[in-house]
Amino acid sequence: MDIRSILLGFLMHDSMTGYDLKKAFSISFSFFSGLSYGSIYPALRKMEKQGLISKRLEIRSDGPNRKIYTITDAGKAAFLDALRVPLPRDQPKSPFLMRLFFFTHLSPEERQAIVVNYLSFVEETRRQMEIARPEIEARADRFQFLCYEFGLRFFSDLTRNLAQVVDSLDEEEKEERK
Repeated sequence: MDIRSILLGFLMHDSMTGYDLKKAFSISFSFFSGLSYGSIYPALRKMEKQGLISKRLEIRSDGPNRKIYTITDAGKAAFLDALRVPLPRDQPKSPFLMRLFFFTHLSPEERQAIVVNYLSFVEETRRQMEIARPEIEARADRFQFLCYEFGLRFFSDLTRNLAQVVDSLDEEEKEERK
C-alpha cells in the first residue's frame, strides 16, 4: 500500500494528528513498512487538497495547537478502492540475501560481522514487537492482531535462518583452521 492508503486506513478508525498517525504506525506495523514525519505531512497536505481528508485546528492553552485530520467520504471511498485492488505478486527483496550471495569475496571475519550485526538487529526488532504486545492486544482488531502475529513469526523465522548462516560460517571457519 502507498502512504496515502496507509494514512487513510488509520483515519478510518478516528481523527488524528500527524504525530498520532506516526505513533499509530510505529506501534502497528512499522516492522514491514517505513513511514516518517517527512513523508506524512506532505501526504496529508496533498490528501487535503484532493478532498480526501479535512483538517481542523485545535487551539490549546496547555500546549501547542494541534492540526487534527479527519477522513472525508471521498477519502473513505478512495481507501476502500485501494484496499480492493488485487494484490501484486510479491517480489521479495532482501539486501542481506543479495550480500550473502557474494560473500565469497569477503574475509571470514567480514562475513561473520555482517551476519551477526544483522542478526542482532532482527532480534532487537522482534524484542521490540514483543514489548509492544500488550498495547497492540489492547487496541488492535482481529485483522490487525493477525498482522502483528504474522510479523512476529516472520522475525522468528528470520532469526532462525540467520542463526543457521552464523552456524554455517562458524563450521566453515573451523574447517579452514584444520
